[in-house]
Parts: sequence; structure tokens; C-alpha cells
Amino acid sequence: GEEVELSKDMDEQTFDPPKDVVKAEAIPRFCAEEAQMLNRAESDNSDPQNEQIWTDPVKAKDTTMAANDDSDNPEETPILASATEGESPRGKEEARHVSFVVVLSDLLSTNMRKSAAAAIVRGPPAARHFGGNRGGLAYHEGNFGSKCNGVSPIAICGADKSVVWFSDRDPPGRTYPIGASGAVLSDIVDEDGSEYMCCFLAREKRMVVFELSRKTVAVELQMKTKLNFWRYLPPPSHGSALAFVLITPVGGFHWKPLDESPRPRQVWRRGPELESKKILSYEEGGSNGRTGADARSTVALVIASSATPKSTTVEAHCIAMNDQSSQFCMSNVVLGAALCRPPASPSYYLPFVVTISKDVTYRLVLDVEDLWEESDALVRGIIGSTILDMGGADFVDDDSSYPPPSMSMGPLPEALICCHDDFIVAVIRRKGLVFAFDFSGGDLVLVGKSGLSGYVVDASVRSGDADGDVELVMLLCEGDNPNDGRIATMTISRAE
Repeated sequence: GEEVELSKDMDEQTFDPPKDVVKAEAIPRFCAEEAQMLNRAESDNSDPQNEQIWTDPVKAKDTTMAANDDSDNPEETPILASATEGESPRGKEEARHVSFVVVLSDLLSTNMRKSAAAAIVRGPPAARHFGGNRGGLAYHEGNFGSKCNGVSPIAICGADKSVVWFSDRDPPGRTYPIGASGAVLSDIVDEDGSEYMCCFLAREKRMVVFELSRKTVAVELQMKTKLNFWRYLPPPSHGSALAFVLITPVGGFHWKPLDESPRPRQVWRRGPELESKKILSYEEGGSNGRTGADARSTVALVIASSATPKSTTVEAHCIAMNDQSSQFCMSNVVLGAALCRPPASPSYYLPFVVTISKDVTYRLVLDVEDLWEESDALVRGIIGSTILDMGGADFVDDDSSYPPPSMSMGPLPEALICCHDDFIVAVIRRKGLVFAFDFSGGDLVLVGKSGLSGYVVDASVRSGDADGDVELVMLLCEGDNPNDGRIATMTISRAE
């Protein structure tokens, strides 16, 4: 594989890890075969009670490693500033005035080598670029970084080093002498600036968690199964403890690596409908009403590949995060789905589910559905719906579509949904279209629509710098160069 450096000025620099740092053997980098290996579900879905999935984790202390700061953050240039109004589809509410501003950065390759830019666009194996939606979880006040939580950094891993790239830091990246097949990162989790990098070594089936600020190895975990998908779990999911979700051919496991006995705990099992399906996205939402270490999410949403070959639709499965772990398929023909926290939600709640699908006339429809429990099972019902106005363009490929670049996770789902507070944002990836809705009053009120300059590789949302602002961060693929891209930041602000 090719060497990947962040800065054009680092050609002669090398990073020799201390001998105690865990280093993978020569693992091929950024290849389709690696991504397929990480995402391939095993046909043997044996009972975890009869098969040992994990060996006992081993904690390590005071293992040092070097880290180098790299190039400066690209300057940003605003390209659009407009105030827009929307009307409730039912005509029951007055239009809400919202400022809707989009800012584009320079091309990634402006401040890094082309191989690094291509690797960022390609993304990590078995994970989303920015981590995934968090909008269905309970509100969490803890934020220790310069920006609010919600947009995870991207790890570019190789055989003997890894680059961690941030969309909003100056400098934007750091290089670590850590070899891995892939990695996901936590938020900054405390006032000491602790930030954890969870690395997967595919050939050895081993997990290693590094604490980056103190340059130490926290824990190692030996696996005896494939890893199909993983992500960092935000604090409300698991009592504010550092936690990751590991999805295997057997099911989903919560792993808290800093526990005294850091062994993954199974929280749901793959049912027949999820067996052998490629996991495309995962998130949790809702709240069990408890506080502190006992706080937990109540529902998981799994986006999985369709059973139909070459289909542009995906399946959305909801799983109750309780002892029964009941699950059902919301739909097997959606273009995208996400969880959303209900307005004025009580301490205990189940999240709303937001989906995008095509109707019989091939129009795109955004639905909001409520969840509730009956006889220990989840049931749902539509409470809001609206048509996404594509401006006369069909969703199918045409001259107005941007072709997707080569990505580790592939081009599905076709639509991304990001929820934060009262806002629901829908992104049609190959059209470069963004729709923002205000759902605070229980109706889907369109507050802004924007056409972007390329295919949307990934998107995530967080609180903005000003109180009440929402900031949508998107990675765009450059239209005439699929190996390059830029960051688009959209700020949605309610007018005074």
C-alpha cells in the first residue's frame, strides 16, 4: 500500500515507535479486500453461550508513544448566506425565520499530500467517517473540546503509523506511530483532555485502546470473531463511561475498556433478518430515565444492506435495548434512517425514527415515526411526513447527479439524516442536496435548502458556537477529482 502523510513537508520524516507500542504486522492499507474482510459476516452464527467470543482483556500502563502535529487548517470561505422561510405542510404554524449559511474549505490536497486526501475520502473500514448520528440520545452537558461534540475525527491507518485528521482543528492532524487496520476515536472525555483511540488489528483479531494525551496504552482485547462494524458510543448511551459498540456476526456488544473487568457485554443478538447482512450504520437513542452511571439508551437503530443485489435501498432495524432485545424491521426499502429525540421529552423516552423513502411516483418522502412498547415489543406509527422537493430532478442517476467516489463502506445509504435538538437535516448524497427542517412544534417546517458542489461523503451535526445554533459538517467529494474533497460547514441559526 501507499504511504500516507498529512503534510507535503513531511516527505523525509519518519516515525519510529517505541518498542513497547503495539504495532501491526504488514497489513495492506486502504484496499477493498480489507474493507470486505472487516464487513463480511460469517455464516456460522453460533450461540455465544457455547462459544468464547473474547479472551480476557489485558490492561497496559505508561506505555509512551510520540505524536507530531502537522499542517495548518485550511482557510474557509463563505459561499452562501441567506435567510429562508418555510411553512408547515399542514398550514398550522407561522413560518419560522432562520439564517442558513454554508461555508466551504479549501481542497484537502491544498494542505496535505494527495494520498492522504484520497484516504480521507475513502474513509475507515467498518465505520462511518464522522461516527454517525447522535440526535436520538438524551441531552449531555459535558463538552471538553474547543468545539461541541458530534463530529468525530477520521483515522487513516497504515502498517506502521496512523494519521488522525480533524475537520476543525489547527493543525488539523497528528501522526502516531501506531500500526492498525482501522481506528475510531472518542470525544475528549474529561477536563484533563483525555482522548481515546481504539485500534483494530485485523490479522491478529486484536483491539488496542490508546490514550492520546498521555501517550499510553490503556487496554488490549483479543477477539475470536470478525468485526463487522464499530463506533464510539456518546456518553448518554452508557452512563457517561468510555464505551464502544462492536458488532460481530453474533450481534452487538458494548465494550467499556476502562472498567476493572473490561470485557465486552452482549446487548443484542442478530435475529434472522440481520444474519449475514452488511452493517452500514449504527446508532442508539432514547433514555431509561436514570442518571449518572445507570443512564442507558433504550433503542438501537441498525442500517443494513438490502437482500436485493445492487439495490439503492437499505433496511432499517430497530432493537429494544432491554433484556428481551426485541427487534423489528422498520422498512427494507428506505434510502436512509436516523433516530431523533422528541421535543420536550421526559426523563424516560423512546426516540422518534426518521426515514427517507420513495413513494409510488418516485418522489422522496421524509417520515417521522413514534415508537412505543406493547407487551415487551416495539411498535410504531407515523406522526409527520413531507415531500423532499428535488427541483424537478429524479433521484435516479442523471446529469444532475454526482458519482460516488471509492469508499471503504460503499455508497449506501443513499441519504443521510442528521438530527440535533429540534432540527432534522436530510442529505441526498449523490445530488448534493441538503434540506433542514424545524420539528420543535411537531410539524416538519422547512427552514432551508441548499445545493452543494459535490457528492456528500458523510455528514454529522453538533451545536454551533452561538446558543441555539446548529452546525452541520459535511465531507464533499470534488466533482472532477474523486480522490479529493473539501469540508462544507452549514450553520443554522434562528433569527433574533
